[in-house]
Amino acid sequence: MESLLTPAEQTELNKFGLLELTASHTYLHLANRMKTLGYFGAEKLFTEESEGEREHYNKIEAFCNNLNSELSVDALDKVTSTVSNIKEALEMAAEMEKDLLLEYETSAKKADLSLKVVLLLQEFTTHQVGAVGEYFDLLARLALTNDMLLFDKELGN
Repeated sequence: MESLLTPAEQTELNKFGLLELTASHTYLHLANRMKTLGYFGAEKLFTEESEGEREHYNKIEAFCNNLNSELSVDALDKVTSTVSNIKEALEMAAEMEKDLLLEYETSAKKADLSLKVVLLLQEFTTHQVGAVGEYFDLLARLALTNDMLLFDKELGN
């Protein structure tokens, strides 16, 4: 049986599979940085975020599988950063989520995609709006305190 995805759709979905795994990998890196710096609440937050990005990848993979196709993802790039505190980590995460939002939004507007793929991309676009808002809210809350350890503890709850 042949795939129910066009080559263009498969290319887009492969791109998002890679982006979601990259986001997961980045969050694992941030979790490790936060643990090294002694911010265990932030470590927990970013570990959970990593797991969420893996769930997004799995959703895209299942979508492809249901349409008799297979997600193909290249090797992930090494993640490096000079993040040295929670604020920098949250800013990095916010920027990454914003970039992912723009990618989903741009792809959802492409004329060569079927309705089924556009609906999937719109679902992820809606999710990304919430993710961006979450990080903007966390950054705003962080700006209200000078007690980084208390803020970190709240992140872990």
